[in-house]
Amino acid sequence: MKHPSDSTEMRSVLRTEAENMLSSLSPKELTAQPAEMLLHELLVHKVELEMQNEELRRAHRAMEEARDRYVDLYEFAPIGYITIDRNGLINEINLSGAALLGVDRIKLLNHRFSKHVAACDNDRWHRLFMNIMDSTDTDQRTFDLEIIRADAPDFTARIGCLRYESTDATPTLRLSLLDISEIRQSDARTQIAALAFESPACLLVTDAHLNVLCANQAFTTLTGYTESEVIGKKPPLLQAELLNAEFDAAMWNGLNLTGGWEAEIRGERKNGTKDLTRVTITAVKNAAGLIANHVITLSAVAINA
Repeated sequence: MKHPSDSTEMRSVLRTEAENMLSSLSPKELTAQPAEMLLHELLVHKVELEMQNEELRRAHRAMEEARDRYVDLYEFAPIGYITIDRNGLINEINLSGAALLGVDRIKLLNHRFSKHVAACDNDRWHRLFMNIMDSTDTDQRTFDLEIIRADAPDFTARIGCLRYESTDATPTLRLSLLDISEIRQSDARTQIAALAFESPACLLVTDAHLNVLCANQAFTTLTGYTESEVIGKKPPLLQAELLNAEFDAAMWNGLNLTGGWEAEIRGERKNGTKDLTRVTITAVKNAAGLIANHVITLSAVAINA
């Protein structure tokens, strides 16, 4: 909101601009008749009003654009936003929040949020809700809840919760909801992969062209090569075999047709020995169905056979 002095200054500026626009029509003060002076004053005032109206129209358009930006940011944010009153009823919810719950917004308003909390977390949510509502702490709290989705399986939501008091001192809760199910699943898969990679089995992970991306400690124990020595290269035990056109064609044919391939080769270790080694290669495809990586397992069949 503009300060009164700002408005006075603005009117002065508009007055000056209006007078400048009509300067060619301004009567000479010494010879002008009162009627001419009055007419000139009215013209100046008319132009000034038109300029004020244009300023108001520009300000109105700017406010409408700002409002539209706010609505878009609020309604279509990648996070659900919910306001809950003292009784646990949903007062406001954005379109993203309604989509996360799988229910039309009109059916969510003035209904209990707790109905959308899975049974396994319902008691915990009730305790959290009462504790936050009765507290004077205004810091945001963050916790995870299992949420029921009407049109799909339940999901894990990361909840950001902030207590807020309206102008009449009525407390409400403002919640943000973020679906973290995929993040949790990814973390679980990463942990499982990490455990598998540190197993006694000799493992390599390569790109689609069999260039090594990483190798575990068991690989170093078996072959004598450290991970840093093989990164970005073909697996050393396979290098000689891959130069054989027949071997290379059979391997790629198996991988492309079935997604897997297995053979016994005489793989050369770092110390120069060539020991019989079983090689198992499994292709890993991406979402488009194309081979993105390979997982190679090596195991010694016989030493110096």
